[in-house]
Amino acid sequence: MALPLAHIGHWLWVFYVIPILIVIAGIIRSTRAEKKREREEAEGKKPR
Repeated sequence: MALPLAHIGHWLWVFYVIPILIVIAGIIRSTRAEKKREREEAEGKKPR
């Protein structure tokens, strides 16, 4: 049984896109966490 490797080149982009998506997700996550931390600090400094 032969594997259909002739068309594997059409799917190689997946190996480049996955790491890029991981990096973008990490940037978005850290940005949101930083904004949340700043918002909590600003609320904590308000006099009650």
